[in-house]
Amino acid sequence: MLVRKPDDEGFSLIEVIIAFFLLALIAVAILPSLYSGIRYSSEQSSAATATRALNARIEQLRNNTSVACADLQAAANPGTTATDGRGRTFSITGPLPSCTTSTHQQAVVLTLNAKDSNGSGLATVTAKIYLP
Repeated sequence: MLVRKPDDEGFSLIEVIIAFFLLALIAVAILPSLYSGIRYSSEQSSAATATRALNARIEQLRNNTSVACADLQAAANPGTTATDGRGRTFSITGPLPSCTTSTHQQAVVLTLNAKDSNGSGLATVTAKIYLP
């Protein structure tokens, strides 16, 4: 039968300190990538919200059976804003589409951009909308 001495049981204080030091070293090595991953995820969330807002605006115009050229130009005018889940406001703008007055159906290309308060682009959506 094996007899243990009282000082052979458990970890010594030095072993515990070394284990904590190694754990802290690993945590410090992983922390920057964790931080950048969370920041990137937040930016992508804002871009996804902006893309959904732009697509919703285009679908709203497409579903309008009496959409006119003035409606398309109003959709591209600056001053329209939307808010993402974090409460950041972004503006929706775009170049004014060129429409011609005609008696037959025409396709107009509409491009909408979403920019944050710093002016950096979050999303761009281009679509064809048919005017009756």
